[in-house]
This record gives sequence, structure tokens and C-alpha cells, in this order.
Amino acid sequence: MNADRLAGRLTSGSPTAPEDGIEVVVGPQAIGERAEYLLASAEREVVVLDRPPYVKGQRQEGSSRPSGLDIGALLDRGVAVRTVLDREGVGHPGRMRSLTGLVERGLRAGVASGMPTELIIVDGRITLLPPSDASDPTASALVIGDALLPLFETVWERATPLGSSGGPLPEPQKELLGLLAAGLKDEATARRLGVRVHTARRRISVLLDQLGAQTRFQAGARATLRGWLEV
Repeated sequence: MNADRLAGRLTSGSPTAPEDGIEVVVGPQAIGERAEYLLASAEREVVVLDRPPYVKGQRQEGSSRPSGLDIGALLDRGVAVRTVLDREGVGHPGRMRSLTGLVERGLRAGVASGMPTELIIVDGRITLLPPSDASDPTASALVIGDALLPLFETVWERATPLGSSGGPLPEPQKELLGLLAAGLKDEATARRLGVRVHTARRRISVLLDQLGAQTRFQAGARATLRGWLEV
């Protein structure tokens, strides 16, 4: 059950009335302000499950939904941050460059498929469940006094760490990946490899299958996650 549906059951009269340790927060501005307040109180660690859909213009350097979450600022304060991102969201343009920069500053990040929900947990004591549609002016978020840390840890354990290769990439595949990342067409790739076009296409197909990618753009994003391709 997502935050919007659960909030609908809890809300009666006052949209922010606590009930059984649950606070309902309605509207993007109120949600953002509540998130900023919670994150400002963080002392040890903030953990995040992050998944699409994303509001246009929402993904900015060092930030994540809701607007109050600025990973860079948390790291600068000495607060540890762990996040698991849905594979679908990692492929957004510019996302990998932003993540890589944050990892270099101390962010611990992983990637998983089928994210169960989106959430933010502060110091293992309080959880924010953002709405499924942050652009909806009537959207509701939940602030839960009992942190859902076991849920995060379960997802974290099965996630692929950012930069985890699972083994070195053979040199021929590394060269092919570099050519794809450079945007070379099949014919140009074949010439650089010294093979026929159909051979180059077959190798590309094998590489896409190995990465579990449907497109070359996805292949580049997933190769970066495994540490096979520099951004």
C-alpha cells in the first residue's frame, strides 16, 4: 500500500493529525518543509529507497525527492547516507555523473529492481514515506514514528553496490563498450575492431545481454554501475 492510499484511511478532519504514531502531511510544500525539518535533525545516518516516477526538473545535483533531501549537504555535515535506487531511475540523463560524484564524497549507493516503495529514514528512528505523485497538490506523505529500517536493510542486502563489477571485464568487451559509449555506429565500430559489421552487431548483442540492457544507453548506465565504464 502506498502512502497516498494509507493516508486516505488515516485522515479524518485534520490532514496532519497524528494517529497511532503516524502523521499525515498533505501538499508538496508542507511535505518538503516536513522533510527538511526531519533531515535537519539527522545526526548519524539517513537511508533512502529511491524509485520513479520523477517530477520534471526534480533530479538535480546532490538532491532526491522530496526537495528537502540534499545528499551533498548531509555528507558535508558528517551524516552518513546510504541509498538504493531503482534500476529504471538510474538511466536518466546525468544521473550517473551526479551519483558518482556523491559516491566520491562518501555516499554508499546500490541499485535494485522492483523497489517496494520510496522512503527516507532518519537515524533509524523515524520514517518519511513520500507520495507516489509528488506533483499532485493533494498528495499525502506519511511520517511514521516507528522506523521501517528492516525493510530498507532487506533491499540494501540484495542491491548491487555502485561500482561493483563482479569481476574484471575482458579487454575486447571493454574496448567494445568504450566504442558504444563514444556513440560510434555499427559500421564505424566494426572498422575500429577490424571485423565485419554483422560480427560487430553480434558482439554488441552479446554485451547488451550480459548487462541485461535493452538499449545502448542502458548498457552504458549499467556498465558504469559495475565500474566498467568511467563517466
